[in-house]
Amino acid sequence: MIKIFHVSLALLYNFSCFFSTQAQVSSRRSGLVDRLKSVAVSLDSADLAGEANVATMRSVLDRKFHVLGIGEQSHGTSEFFAARLGIVKALADDYELTKIGLEAPMAEVEQLNAYLQEGRGDLKEILRSFRLYGYECAEFVNLVENVGRIGKARGRAIRFFGFDMQSPFQSLQNLRDAGVAKDIADSLNVLLQNYGLLNNEIYNHLLSQADFAELNASSDRVLAKLESTAQTKASVRKNIRNYRQFLQLNDPVHAQATAVQSVVRDSLMAENVLAEMEPDSKMVILAHNAHLQRTPNIFSKSIGSFLAQKLGSDYQCIGLTTSYGFYTATNPTAGRITDQNKVVAGDATTCEYHFAKLDQPVFFFKTSRLKKQMQGKSLPRRYRLLVYGFTENQFFDGNLFDDFDGVLHIRHTLGNRSFYLK
Repeated sequence: MIKIFHVSLALLYNFSCFFSTQAQVSSRRSGLVDRLKSVAVSLDSADLAGEANVATMRSVLDRKFHVLGIGEQSHGTSEFFAARLGIVKALADDYELTKIGLEAPMAEVEQLNAYLQEGRGDLKEILRSFRLYGYECAEFVNLVENVGRIGKARGRAIRFFGFDMQSPFQSLQNLRDAGVAKDIADSLNVLLQNYGLLNNEIYNHLLSQADFAELNASSDRVLAKLESTAQTKASVRKNIRNYRQFLQLNDPVHAQATAVQSVVRDSLMAENVLAEMEPDSKMVILAHNAHLQRTPNIFSKSIGSFLAQKLGSDYQCIGLTTSYGFYTATNPTAGRITDQNKVVAGDATTCEYHFAKLDQPVFFFKTSRLKKQMQGKSLPRRYRLLVYGFTENQFFDGNLFDDFDGVLHIRHTLGNRSFYLK
């Protein structure tokens, strides 16, 4: 009995220490919610892209940027599309805003402009060519159509551009259709056929060394023949760059090390954003929070870290966050794409836990103002990153308040209306 009593006392002591520590964590951060209330700007949760929110965001956004990144915690959240559209609408009165960049392949995205400005192509087919199901949803169609209307209303179009390089197909088709000699067109057709046979390997970045070596050698031969055309045609040069980046990303040397491949991809995406910059113009770029944050993410260096290093304060970024709800993604257990993947609640160590305690279901705040209010007090050092596809591991170490210039939080969100839902 004495031994059991001693063990019980030890257990009680350990439990009391645990709960005391948790209480201390909550106590240290209890000031966060109060101070957040003083800097948070409440938004209308009923219509995220509505006129009330557009007017509010127009009054609080900092216009002193050359590139503005607008992130998302998942690629499958309905409300994030609407919130981004609301921000674009708020900035549309600035005629220096001329471009919207997408985390999608360069050549494929160019088709969006032909659709909006010339009525060419079928929008759903164009989105399918991205090979990224997150774009194949009603919400993104709405965003694209609205951007087209905004351009017509203000008399100056906003052009989409892609800054990713995960597909070879459209760039090779564009090169084939650029009025090249028959032998070059035939060689490009052979490459397209070979990639068609390796569709799954391309999608998962799993080209074998033998397949890659053969494709790379064939590519070098045909691209060498295109040099004279590339010297006189900017579109040919851009498609060659897109395709060469695809090869660089899918080199098995990089694919065998995920962290290395991630750095390669983000550095190339940053290069592509910088290549689109023009004097006296501004652009918005849309991608995952982890790509756009100003600091390296937990996996690798980010686009945002490269852009912040190059542009300084001319690069700004807004993170979009959520506390509860669902998101759309491929779920291995369900064996299909579903909008019922759960956004799990965070604990007291996460930003989202504290954000959810505000009596405002949707709000925006500038991180610099909150950090000033919280001087000398600890801030949560974990926040949600929902990677592509379903994941049970949703929270990672990171400083949300250093990573972004602003945060737009939506307490409860739903999965987007994917065209693949059954």
